[in-house]
Amino acid sequence: MINYRIPPEDSNRIVAQLIPDTTGKTCQFRHESGASDMEYLPLRGWAVVIRAREGEMPEVTFEPVVDDECHGPIALGDLEDEVGPLTLVDIS
Repeated sequence: MINYRIPPEDSNRIVAQLIPDTTGKTCQFRHESGASDMEYLPLRGWAVVIRAREGEMPEVTFEPVVDDECHGPIALGDLEDEVGPLTLVDIS
C-alpha cells in the first residue's frame, strides 16, 4: 500500500509512505522534551520524503513509518510535527 500525505500549503515536505502488511519490527524512540520514558511503536514500513526549499536542490530521505494510536500510520518526521522532537533509538 502507498499512502501520500498532502502537506499544508506552507510546507516544504512531500511524503509517500510505503507500507507493507507487516514488518514484525518495533521502533524505539524517546521524546526530546524528556516528558516520558522510551516509547515503542510498531514499524509499518518506510516513507520516501522529498523536501524542497526555494533556491536549493530537493533533498530525498527515508523515514520509518510507525503505527501511532492517535494518528495511524505516520512517518516519524510527521509525528514529530504533531508531538515534538523525537530521537529514534533502535529498530528491532
